Amino acid sequence: NIKGNDKYNFHERVTDEHMELIADTLKGVAESITCVDLRYNLLTDKGAKALAEFLKIAKNVTTVNLLGNSISSQGAEELAAVLKGSENLNYLNLNGNSIGTDGCIAITELIFYNAKLKHLDLGNNDIKYDGIIALANVVASNFTIEVLNMENPSFLFFSVGQEWATHIGKMLANNIGLQKISLRKHKLRCDGLYTIMEHLLENNKLKVLDLSSNEISVEGCVAIGKYLRQEGCVLEGLQIANNKAGDLGAKTIGQALAVNKSLCYLDFTYNNILDDGLSRLAESLDINGKLQVLKLYGHNFFGQESMGLFFKLQEKKPKGWVDFVVCVVDDHYDLGYVDTGINHTWTLQE
Repeated sequence: NIKGNDKYNFHERVTDEHMELIADTLKGVAESITCVDLRYNLLTDKGAKALAEFLKIAKNVTTVNLLGNSISSQGAEELAAVLKGSENLNYLNLNGNSIGTDGCIAITELIFYNAKLKHLDLGNNDIKYDGIIALANVVASNFTIEVLNMENPSFLFFSVGQEWATHIGKMLANNIGLQKISLRKHKLRCDGLYTIMEHLLENNKLKVLDLSSNEISVEGCVAIGKYLRQEGCVLEGLQIANNKAGDLGAKTIGQALAVNKSLCYLDFTYNNILDDGLSRLAESLDINGKLQVLKLYGHNFFGQESMGLFFKLQEKKPKGWVDFVVCVVDDHYDLGYVDTGINHTWTLQE
């Protein structure tokens, strides 16, 4: 456990040469090691190769966390080749590297051989269209993975009409094991999101869905609302931050929340919602008795009407359920941000 972002390691991060020395030093006790956490270090393909050699004899490793290094496709292929034979691996995090499409495809081949992998994070890895399609198609028939992060692929405008959304939709319709997924920064827009949400209507297992930063406007909110209103919806956490919902989108989501019986966490920040939309959302939340965490503070514009409604809600809801507080100051309402220390039970974050 050598986290490069730890205050004691910040100026002494693990390099490829360090990795070779560490692997050589620990080879005598390799079978006793169960977790390898080397996030935010300076490992490249050379370091990944040294780690792969070590993992050949470290048979009991369950967790490999290489978040925020500089590993490319070659290093990912080296690691995948070794981890195919692992009987215990259940957590693999390569987020924030540069494994690309070839590295992603190598990891998807690993999924075929590994029966215990539950958490797979390949976000922010310069993965193009073919890699995302390969990953979606493999996960569609894999029922062991419970948490999947495939955020921020690099193709974005590569494909007209976001037809990759069809592959992701089919994955969500077919997979009965997946519980958390991040599709952040896919630029799905409303047409791509509509395709995904229609397929998701067939899924009654997914608990957490991250759709942040997808340029979702009113039509997309309508598709989300349709999903939230269905009787079999079991979704507990929804992130739709940094989109374009506006007043009409907020009203649509609010109407769905009035009847939804599963959602516990909603991040609706940075959606350019004005006073009218926030007021209608507050009215719906007065009916909803399930939501435990609501994030709204940040580029949403409260007026006196909405602040008044949320002020009344504060008396009914538990303390800390929202990320702001409404106070009466000189005969008018005022708003302030509150760091509630809300945990991330309903997100993909650790």
